[in-house]
Parts: sequence; C-alpha cells; structure tokens
Amino acid sequence: MKNYEPVRGTQDYIPKQMQQRQFISNIIEEVYTKNGFLRIKTPMLEDLDLMLGSDGGDNVKLMFKILKRGEKLDLSKPNLEVKDVSDMALRYDLTVPLARFYANNKNFLPTPFKAFQLDEAFRADRPQRGRLRQFTQCDIDILGDNSINAEIELLVCAGNALTNLGFKNFVFKINNRKILNQIIMINGFNKNQCQNICVILDKYDKIGYEGVQNEMLMYNYDSSSTISLIETIKDIKENGFSALSKYLDETQEVIDTTTLINAVNELSNNLFIACFDISIIRGQGYYTDCVFEVYLDGYEGACGGGGRYNDMIGKITKQNCPAVGFSLGFERLFTIITENDMCLNQTKKLALIYSKNDDFVDVKRYADSLQKEYDVAIMPRANNLGHQLQIIKENCFSDFVIFGNNQITPLE
Repeated sequence: MKNYEPVRGTQDYIPKQMQQRQFISNIIEEVYTKNGFLRIKTPMLEDLDLMLGSDGGDNVKLMFKILKRGEKLDLSKPNLEVKDVSDMALRYDLTVPLARFYANNKNFLPTPFKAFQLDEAFRADRPQRGRLRQFTQCDIDILGDNSINAEIELLVCAGNALTNLGFKNFVFKINNRKILNQIIMINGFNKNQCQNICVILDKYDKIGYEGVQNEMLMYNYDSSSTISLIETIKDIKENGFSALSKYLDETQEVIDTTTLINAVNELSNNLFIACFDISIIRGQGYYTDCVFEVYLDGYEGACGGGGRYNDMIGKITKQNCPAVGFSLGFERLFTIITENDMCLNQTKKLALIYSKNDDFVDVKRYADSLQKEYDVAIMPRANNLGHQLQIIKENCFSDFVIFGNNQITPLE
C-alpha cells in the first residue's frame, strides 16, 4: 500500500489550518507594514558558496544542498567533495538571502531600508513540536542604521505584532555579543576563539552547563579558563547587570544594551517586558552586537530571535553596511495559537448548495450577489446533506444556503 504521508519534517495543511495561518500572517503583516517595513521576496535557491561562507553556525551543517544538473554532474571523478557535486542550496534562513538581495538592489532602495519577509526556509533538523524541516519564517530587518534606535524599533514592532495575536506578558531577553566576547577574553581566551565558544555556549539550554564544559574541553580549551568562564556566566545570569559590573566597566556596549532594554520597557505599554540575559547568544556566527530572543508563557524555548549582523553585507559587497533583524518563529506561533484556540479568522464563509436541476447561471449570479457580505463557495448538493454540512462546518464555513430557498442559515 502506498504511503501518502508527507516527507518527514514537512506537513500538509488542511483548509482550516491554512485559514488560521493566513489570519496569523495577516495580523503580523498589518503591524509591520503600518510601521513602514517594505515586503520583499527572494528565491528559495541560493549559491552554495554564498551559503557556506555565511557564518551561519550549525545551520550551515543543516543545509539542504542541491545536485548539479545534466553534464555538470560528473560522479565518475575520484575523491568527490561537496562542491564537485553541488552548486546551489535551499536557504536555511531569510537573513543571508536578504544580504545578497541588498547587495544586488541597494541602488534602488531607501536608506535605511526596512525590509519585511514572510517566506519558506529549509533545514535538515530533527523534527519536533513547532520545528519542521520546511518552515515559514517571518523577518523584519533594518539595513543602513547603526544606532540602537533600530533595535528599539524592531523589538517594539515585533512586540506589537505578538500582542495583536493575543499574547500577553511575554519577555524579550537581550544580550550583546561584544559584552559576551569581553567576558570570554577576561577569562583567559583570545579574540579568535570567541566565535566558536559562543556557538558552544549557545547549546546551554539543550545540554546544560556540564555539557557546555565537556564540549569546550573536547576542543582542548584550557580547563581552568573554561571553568572560570562558566562560573562567571552563571553569576551574571543569576544577578544580571549588578553582577556584570564586577567584571566589566560601563562600556558602550553596556550603555547600548541598557538603553535598548529601558526603551522597550517604556514603549511596551506594560504588555511585554525586556530584560538582560547573558545566556542569550544565538548560534549563528554572523551576529556582531546586540542579540535577543522572545519567550512566551506556556512554551518551552524561544519563539523568535535575532540581532545585529553588521559585517555580513560587507563580506558580499566589500562595503560595510550596518544591519539588524528579528525573526518570529511562525511555526511555533501557529502551534501555540491553534492548540489554545487563541485566534480564529472571523471571515464569514458561506456554502451555496444547489441541485442538478438548478440553472447554474442563476446560481452563479446569486452567489455573486452574496459576495459583498460573504466568501461564497458554490457546491452541488450531496446525497447525505447532513454529512455534507458537517464537513463544510469543519472547514471553517460559518453559514450555508440552499439555492431556491435562499434562507441563509448559520452552521452551529
């Protein structure tokens, strides 16, 4: 017997689910566009060299690579490497494609450029609740603004989108990669080691401090420096800025991070909060300054995140361009919203049911007359009308009408 299930890590969406997903995306898009973010779209396929050189951390390891086509694919060569058989990849996020997009189109774009993307990305990840191999990302980015004002605008805008979706009392946890790098170096490590150590530290929520320590020792980092670093991070995580001041002076990074947190809390109207958390790292190597994640009540793990990536566009264009972005975890939001019946589309959908003896031209004219008030689907009457109405109701129709009777009836 054939298996009609979708490929593992992907998912089919029935009409009711698609209506919910569209409702969620409409709310987010409305907030972002009202705040001046311009929607763009980039291809799912990107150049393999670009993706491999993106400092994407573990995401690069999870990238789906695409085989060369036709005569370009020669499997007869000995000792084949990845680039011998692949020249493209599916994008693993929307940030790297945005950087390429900006490099290609910057002469036609305003400065600063405020971009909005809601599109598919792909990672060969282990599927689990709220995490798929094909998934939707929802990103806002500001390119060309090096001030902390860009971070403030992003987080408040994302906070308003989450509020409009019905979430309350959620938390933006904020850190700064430069602060973390300074903490790493005062514990005996050098600057060149910081990026890899950050990638390891980012696994704290999955493997704990003991797991982080063991992995650092696997890389042959100095044992006493490793233990000292972990103890320092534990202290700062527990006591926040008050502990941070024991290790660092009030640097510009500390000032910027404090400014960001205070501004978000002032602008949140007490609907969400921002706080400092030294354990927020973000595994991607391209982050340079502030990094942040959002945590929702009742859901383990972050439901969105981002940060500043000032060097990425410069690597492509050889001209530096400051950039900062935030991505909402659309799939996780969809999971939480649907499991808790938090918001359902209130669009009125009507099923117009006709019989085989009805004149279809008249049926269509009647349907057109109802479209000012309803989304109308014309359906031939089934032998079992009761079962037909039950299926219609389960697919988000609010009302039905029998042609000729013309009495609109709620589906209850």
